[in-house]
Amino acid sequence: MDRNLLVFAVVGISILNGLFSPFLAIAVPISAVLMPEVFPRSVGWVLFFSSLLVASATLLASGVPAALYERQVDGARGSTAAIVIWLVGAAVLALPAFRHLVG
Repeated sequence: MDRNLLVFAVVGISILNGLFSPFLAIAVPISAVLMPEVFPRSVGWVLFFSSLLVASATLLASGVPAALYERQVDGARGSTAAIVIWLVGAAVLALPAFRHLVG
C-alpha cells in the first residue's frame, strides 16, 4: 500500500475521533482553560478546540507504539509496518467514537 494513503488514513481516523469521541465531555473544560485569549469564549470555539485537542491526542498517542517499533527493530526505519501499527493504534483509540457514530 502507498505510505501516503496510510498516513492520510491515520489523520482521518484521528479527526473522526476528535469529532465523535465520548471523551469530548472531558476535553471541553480543559480546552476552555487552554484556549488562546484572541478567540471568544463561545460554545462553538470551545467545541472546536476540544475536538482539536482529542484529535491531536489520538494522533500522538497512536504514534507511540509505531515509534517504539521503529526504535527497537533494526531496519524498520521508514518501513510501511510502522505506519500500519500507527493506523491500528489510531483505530483502537477511536473505537468508542466509532461506536458512538454508528449506534
